[in-house]
Amino acid sequence: MKKNHKLKEYRKKHKMTQKELADLVGVTSDYISQIERGRIPGMFTAIKLAKIFDTTLEDLFLNNQNDEGQNNTNQNNENQK
Repeated sequence: MKKNHKLKEYRKKHKMTQKELADLVGVTSDYISQIERGRIPGMFTAIKLAKIFDTTLEDLFLNNQNDEGQNNTNQNNENQK
C-alpha cells in the first residue's frame, strides 16, 4: 500500500488529530490511520474527507507523481511544436 501523505498533510495543516477528523467523518481514528497508510476509503468517506478540507477527490487520493509526469509530458509536447 502507498501512503496517503496528502490526507495527513491536510489534517496537520488544519491542526486536527486523527480522532477529531474521525469524529467529523463518522469513522474510527484507526480507520483514518489506515487511510493515511494507504487504505482506499469507501466512496462516502472519501467525499466527506474532500468536503471537510474543501478539496477534490483527485487532489486527496491520486498519486501526484503521475500528475507531475503528465505535466512534463505536456511541456515536452508543447516544446516540440
